[in-house]
Amino acid sequence: MKALSVLEEKVSSLVTLVKELKVENDALNKDCEELKAESKELKTENAKLAEDCAQLATKLKSVEDNVFKNDEHIEETKVAVDDLIKSIDDLIASEHQQ
Repeated sequence: MKALSVLEEKVSSLVTLVKELKVENDALNKDCEELKAESKELKTENAKLAEDCAQLATKLKSVEDNVFKNDEHIEETKVAVDDLIKSIDDLIASEHQQ
């Protein structure tokens, strides 16, 4: 009879342990599902950010190209103004010589 009593206690403690493990497993499964949903949202956000980054890189390249073109235009304008000033100086110098 004593062996039966010990066996009943062990079975009872195992049933309790199984119930505790089931509760813990359910909580872990719930956490896992929440993490999967969060992961999906983050992947979507990451894809959007990657697309935004690519668009910004394209815009930056365009702005850089325009700045380079403007720099060239400014340099050409400076040369033209310098030539004009030199021509005016030459004209003034020739008038003073006469």
